[in-house]
Amino acid sequence: MAESRLGLCLYDANVSIGEKVSPRRAHCYNAATPRFGPTQADPLTQPFYQGREFNRMNYPHPIIAREGWPFLGIAVAVALVVHFMAGVFWAAPFWVIALFVLQFFRDPPRQVPQQAGAVLSPADGRIVAIETTQDPYAGREALKISVFMNVFNVHSNRAPVDGTVTKVEYFPGRFFNADLDKASLENERNALVIDVGGQIVTSVQVAGLIARRILCYVKPGDALTRGQRYGFIRFGSRVDVYLPLGSRPRVAIGDKVSATSTILAEL
Repeated sequence: MAESRLGLCLYDANVSIGEKVSPRRAHCYNAATPRFGPTQADPLTQPFYQGREFNRMNYPHPIIAREGWPFLGIAVAVALVVHFMAGVFWAAPFWVIALFVLQFFRDPPRQVPQQAGAVLSPADGRIVAIETTQDPYAGREALKISVFMNVFNVHSNRAPVDGTVTKVEYFPGRFFNADLDKASLENERNALVIDVGGQIVTSVQVAGLIARRILCYVKPGDALTRGQRYGFIRFGSRVDVYLPLGSRPRVAIGDKVSATSTILAEL
C-alpha cells in the first residue's frame, strides 16, 4: 500500500510479523483536508463517516467515542431483543455487556494545560516506565515515558504537544501484554513523530493482549495542537512517549494519569 494513500488507516490485528500488508488487512481511506477546531478547553477533533470516506470536524457528541457507536448499537439491540423475547432475567447479562461497552467507549472532554513546554499525557492509564533508551523511530537517545491503559480506561489518544507530524509509521507485530517492557518493540504499533519547534517528540500507540485495532487519523504534514484527538486503540493497550534528553519528568512509575489533563514532563 503506497504511503501516498495514507489518510486514515484501520489496522487489522491478523497480520503476522514480516507479512506484507494487503488492502484486505489494512483498511485505508483518503481523508479530507483536516479542519482543526479550538483547543483551549478541548478540541475533540474527530472523524465522521460519510460513505466510505472519513472527514474531520469538531466532534458533536464528546461523551461517547464515535468508534464505539456500532458496538454500542449492537449490544443494546441484542439486549432489547432478549429482554422482550425472554424477559429481564435472561437479558440481564446482555445489559451488563452493553454497559461495559458504554463505559469503554466513553470519551469525556478534558481541560488542556497551557503551560509552556509541557508534554501532556496522550492517554488515560498508569505510568509503567520512565527510562533513558533508544528512540527507534527518530534514531536518537531519548527519555521514554510509557502509559498502560487497561480495559476500564478511556482509549482515545490525544496529541501530547503542539507541533507538525513529520512521520507516521505502522509496524505489524505480536500481542503480548502491553504492561510488559518487550511490548514496546515487539507488539503491533503505530509511531507518530512530531516536530515541536526543532525538538522531536514521538508518540507510539501499542496494541496489547486484548487490543487488536489501532486507529490513527493523522498523516505527515498535519499540524497538531496539544490535547487534539488523533487516534484510538480498542480494548486495552499502551502509549510510549519519547522525549528529548534533558526533559524533566513530572510523573513517577505507578502514577495514574489522565489524557491531556496530566502533564507528563517539561521540555
